[in-house]
Amino acid sequence: MEIKFGDVIFKLVKGDITKYPADAIVNAANRYLEHGGGVALAIAKAATEGRPEEYTRLSKEEMKKQVGRDYIEHGEVVVTPALALERHGIKFVIHTVGPVCNGVWNEGFKEKLRKALTAPLKKAEELKLKSIAFPAISAGIYGCPLEDVVRTFLEVVEEFSKSAKSVKEVALVIYDKESARRALETVKSHSA
Repeated sequence: MEIKFGDVIFKLVKGDITKYPADAIVNAANRYLEHGGGVALAIAKAATEGRPEEYTRLSKEEMKKQVGRDYIEHGEVVVTPALALERHGIKFVIHTVGPVCNGVWNEGFKEKLRKALTAPLKKAEELKLKSIAFPAISAGIYGCPLEDVVRTFLEVVEEFSKSAKSVKEVALVIYDKESARRALETVKSHSA
């Protein structure tokens, strides 16, 4: 499904983010960029062809260089090269940290998620990229309600589209069928 926000096309896609042909894909990271589970581990494995600890080491080195410490906050990002993901057209992985909701949703979590979504979009603009793909940040093992994550994502993309210059496509890539179906229902009700 696609929605046009100004010059930016939002796409909802069921698939594997590690194979999605965007200039950058976003990693739903923990604040230490340890890539121990979920989408973070999948990206780390795919980028290094099965050696995720190599990607964790690289990510931590880049974090030291880019933010000057060994953790990132909501609204901060770290950019790493795509390595083996380049065969799918991916140039960069942008790591962002979303809130841990544990099944609860409130304005505080929403604000942290907005920061986690906005920062990679701004970085993609800075890098003059044309396309970027996100997983459903915080909706997996961090336990934020998927529908709230999708609604917040749509709001952020709509707002971002007003100032976007180089970014023309923002994709939300959902891996499993049931989550993709729920996300589609949410997108449909948002655009109705």
